Amino acid sequence: MKKSQLSDKQLEEILGQMPKIKDHRDPRDIYQNIAQRVEKRRMPAWVIPSAAMAAVLFLTFILSPGLMDWNQSADKSMNSKSSSESNMAMDMDTSKKESAAKKTTDQADQNLRMDTTTEEKNTENEFTAKVAENPYAGLNALYKEELVGQESEVLTYAIPDQNGQILVPITTTVPKEEGKPWIDSFTETMPKLKEEEWGLSEFYPVDATYKYNETSKTLNMDVKADHPYKDGSTSSTLLLDAMSRNLSGKGIDKLTFTTEQKPGMDLGNYGVLKEGPITPAENEMHAYMFYQQDGNKQPFLVPTKEQFDSIMLAFEQMRGDIEELQLTASLPKEFSPAKIEPEENHTELKIILDNKIALNNEFLPNLEAILMTAKEFGYQSVKFENAGTNQIGPFKLNDSIPVPVAPNKKVIE
Repeated sequence: MKKSQLSDKQLEEILGQMPKIKDHRDPRDIYQNIAQRVEKRRMPAWVIPSAAMAAVLFLTFILSPGLMDWNQSADKSMNSKSSSESNMAMDMDTSKKESAAKKTTDQADQNLRMDTTTEEKNTENEFTAKVAENPYAGLNALYKEELVGQESEVLTYAIPDQNGQILVPITTTVPKEEGKPWIDSFTETMPKLKEEEWGLSEFYPVDATYKYNETSKTLNMDVKADHPYKDGSTSSTLLLDAMSRNLSGKGIDKLTFTTEQKPGMDLGNYGVLKEGPITPAENEMHAYMFYQQDGNKQPFLVPTKEQFDSIMLAFEQMRGDIEELQLTASLPKEFSPAKIEPEENHTELKIILDNKIALNNEFLPNLEAILMTAKEFGYQSVKFENAGTNQIGPFKLNDSIPVPVAPNKKVIE
C-alpha cells in the first residue's frame, strides 16, 4: 500500500467535500442525554484521547483506499499518457516505415513495368526489324528470297516423330564452303540437330562413315557390326526411309552399305542389304498435311505416304485428317476451288476460287501447304484469282508465288 503524500490542507479540502450529516434532534435533548450518561458512568481520563485517536485511525482507514485509488489513477493516467505517446510514436514510426516500404515497392513495380514494357518493345522492334529485313522470317518453309546474297548449303533431314510413324522434314542452312562436298556438310551438321527440343524423336547422328564417289555418284555408308538398326523392323525401316529422302535431289544415284568394310548391312527383317533406295528428286506427288506438336504454335508440314494422280485429289486429302498418323487437315473443309488449271505439263498452277471463299492472313499456313504440294507436282509457282484479298503475309496473290525451297526451316547455332 502506498503512503499518502497529501498535505493537511489537501486532506481538509477532501474531508470538506464529503457529504454533510444532519441531526434533526433538539440540541437540548442531545445535551440532556449526554449529561445523564456522564453521570451514570464517568470514563477514565485516558479514554477520550484514545477515542479521538481511534476516530482518526478509523477515518484514515476509510479515506486511504480512495486516496490510493486516486494516486493509482493518477499514476495510471500518467502511464497511460506515456504509453499513448509511445504508441503514437511507434505508430508514426511504423506508418513512416510502411509508407517508405510501399513507396519502395511501388517504385520497384513501376521499374519492373518499365523494364517489361521496354523488353516487350525491344522484342517487338527486333521482330519488326527482322520482318522488315526478311518478310519470310516468320513463315514455316524456306524460300529462295531468303537465300539471296548469301552462299548457303540447304540441308533437309527426315526425322521420325515420337511414335516412329511419320518422318518430318526439317530444313536448315549452313555457310557453303568452296570445294567442300555436300555430304560433308550434311554429316557434320547431324550432331547439331535438336530433335527433342522440336518435339521429335532423337535419331541423328547416324553412326556410320560416309564416302562419296563423285564419278559414279555413289555414296557408301559403312557401319559397325553392333549397329542398332538391325534390331526390330521399325528402326531399319526408319533408317531406309530417312536416308532415301535425305539423299533425294542431291546428285546421288546409288546408296551402298558395308559393315566394317565388308559388303552388306544387316537390317533385321530386311536381311542383309548391299544397296538402299533413293527417292526420286521430282514429281513425287504427295499432299502436305499438318503435324501439330503440343506447345508449338506453328504446325509442321509433312508429306503423306500416299501419292496422288492429280493435285485436285491431293487437295481433297488435305481437307481431311489422317488420324492413325496424327496428321491433321491443312486446308479448310470449305476450301473448294472452282477451277484449277492447268493440271500438268506447265510450270504455274492457277487456282480460281469461288465467290463464297474469301482468304485472309489466317490462311497463311494453309497457303504454305498448297505451295509445298504444288512443288510435289512439279509446279514452280502458284497464282490465285478471285481470292477476295490482294495479299496474305508477304505473298501478293495476284502475282505468281514461287514455291518454297524446302519445308520446316530451323536455325541451328
